Amino acid sequence: MDLDALLGAKFTSLGDAVSDWRQMRDKLDTLAADARSQLRNRAKKADWAGVNSDVTRPFIDKTVGEIEDAHTQAESIYNILKDTCAELTRYRDSLEFKIAEADWQHIRVKDTGNGSFEVRAKDGANVPQPTLDRFRDDIADLLKKATKSDSTAKDALYALVDQSKYGFSDARYKDRDEAAKALEDAERAAELAKDPAMAAELNRLLKDHKGDSLFAERFATKLGPKGTLDYWLTVNDPSRAQQGDLEELQKNLSMTLAQATQSDSPAMDRWERAVIKAGPGVVGKEPGGPVGFQVMSNLMRYGDYDDTFLSKYGTRLVAEDKRRSDGGEDPGWDTDNSYGLNPNGPDGGLDPMTGYMKGLARSPDAATDFLTEGPSEKTNFHYLFNDREWPKEYGAGGEELHTGKNYLAQAIAAGTTGTPVGEPIPKDLPPHNEQQAKLFEDVVHTIAKDDGKLTDNGYMSDSFGKMTAHYLPDINRAISDDAYGDTPKLYPLTGAQANPSHQDVTRFLFTLGQNPEGYAMVELGQKQYAANLMDYHLDPDLPADKRLIQTSESPEHAIRRISEQSGEISGTLAAGRQEAVLGPANEKDESFTHALAQRKNLVSGAIGTGIGVGTTFVASPVAGATTAAAASTASSMILEEIFQANETGSKEDVGYVAGGKWEATQDEQVKINQRAARLASDAQNSPYQDDVAEWARNGTADGFGKAHTNLEQMAGDIETDA
Repeated sequence: MDLDALLGAKFTSLGDAVSDWRQMRDKLDTLAADARSQLRNRAKKADWAGVNSDVTRPFIDKTVGEIEDAHTQAESIYNILKDTCAELTRYRDSLEFKIAEADWQHIRVKDTGNGSFEVRAKDGANVPQPTLDRFRDDIADLLKKATKSDSTAKDALYALVDQSKYGFSDARYKDRDEAAKALEDAERAAELAKDPAMAAELNRLLKDHKGDSLFAERFATKLGPKGTLDYWLTVNDPSRAQQGDLEELQKNLSMTLAQATQSDSPAMDRWERAVIKAGPGVVGKEPGGPVGFQVMSNLMRYGDYDDTFLSKYGTRLVAEDKRRSDGGEDPGWDTDNSYGLNPNGPDGGLDPMTGYMKGLARSPDAATDFLTEGPSEKTNFHYLFNDREWPKEYGAGGEELHTGKNYLAQAIAAGTTGTPVGEPIPKDLPPHNEQQAKLFEDVVHTIAKDDGKLTDNGYMSDSFGKMTAHYLPDINRAISDDAYGDTPKLYPLTGAQANPSHQDVTRFLFTLGQNPEGYAMVELGQKQYAANLMDYHLDPDLPADKRLIQTSESPEHAIRRISEQSGEISGTLAAGRQEAVLGPANEKDESFTHALAQRKNLVSGAIGTGIGVGTTFVASPVAGATTAAAASTASSMILEEIFQANETGSKEDVGYVAGGKWEATQDEQVKINQRAARLASDAQNSPYQDDVAEWARNGTADGFGKAHTNLEQMAGDIETDA
């Protein structure tokens, strides 16, 4: 910065900009608050259907998010401008004082252009050289600080705006110093990543800037796609000494790169395209070494990568996988060599599909798009689930690992439900879209056709159990066999409906019921769902247009049908449990009881869907219920009693501990549904409190009868096919 430029600066325009951005920040703050309280909350309470559910509701959520990001970006810009204006004003005032002080001591300071200046004694004045040097150094320091303040503010503002090409960035910075430090540390981190010996220092910087958008984008683009791949290969080279905590470094580096992909800057766009292009090529100088996909996929195991990048990366990865494996016939990747690209294990990381699946499971929208890509019966789901020969890998003890296929199940669950793996299920589940519902149908149909796809891979069942709990409204509709009746009112949901056949549902639930985790997730989810439905349909204030025709006089029909479908689902699951316990698998019945107990931490709405995905429902508290939050509504009390019975092993009063024999479970399920009906009736102060238990008993018995008939038909079909 030239001396005269700083000395003569008025900063009027900059001050006006600060004032304008302050007003913009305040207006957007009000707008964001209104968007949250008015737009988003009203959208959640609205009874969406059809296109409104699939398009309008997500659009509203996205709009509210953009308004919130606009406020965040305006606040960051205001903070940077305000801080910069204050700093430059302070440096200008200090420069004026310094020049005045020099003049008092007969020293002339003159701007000589191009950022240079001279300090010399006035004509005839006798000024010691040390004094001249002191003034020169002080003025040079002020100009240096002012230049840095000005240039780093400009750099930060450009970087901030570049984060989002069309919308706004959610990057938040309290002042210019914080934004400038993010960029400076990113440059430093990129340099450190050129030397594997500095892994510990790099890890510290990555950890310090977790979630920092500017840091992440600058680090990734400065290191470059080739530098990123080369570094991760080099730092994991087994011939080198251990370079710090590689497990933590893998996590922090992955999360930083994931954050960087959220940026829309031109430099980051080039980085993403280059990484994908480098996927099939060898990384490093040794022929036959790992290729780009093998290296990069291990940096996708943590963090939330951009959906578009993940989808494009996956498309190119599948193409390369098919080329190497002859369309999935053979394992396409060598997983038995000296490289270990996945310090966190358990697999070595040389099947790139494994790391990619783990990353996909954290990005539901990308999972949906990727898994449904391709024509029917030839989608990526079908290729990975049915056709691909997954490479075999073994743990330290010689046991076979199934990490990749387990992550595939997690990605499928994310893609069907819209919920990332490992995160709590949101209280207000978003409605499913057509792609998600179609993917769920494909999963159900595929397993119904060949149950070995799941029974031979039981570790997938926990993910599929969670997925199925999301689709209980769809499943109950499917087994109602009522295409044109009032079943949609009985099982309300918004968004797209999955339409698996009744036969497919029976076979799928029977198969899923053979695994303790899959069984427990759906069984408990259905119990919660049925209790909530009874509460809902016993509500005397339920609007007439939402009631079943038959319930205009009495809710008997609703309670009987809910109990019937619930009984059929429980009966089918119980048959699967019996098959596991008494059949060739020889599963211990205690493992099912244990799995039910382990699901206790998922109570309070996490495993059920209220009364339907995307449908507003507030469970009514039961009069006289305990004050504990976990036992205040019909559904929560039912689940709590199931858990208590499992813990004590008691079958007295209400026998919630199902045994290994299918026949013995019907009476227990009758009691559960009767209890749920009574609790729901109490919650609604219903005039039918003396009748609901009998309705539930009859309905549940009918449901178990249907389950038995369906299972006999299924067995007959299997024998015929054989």
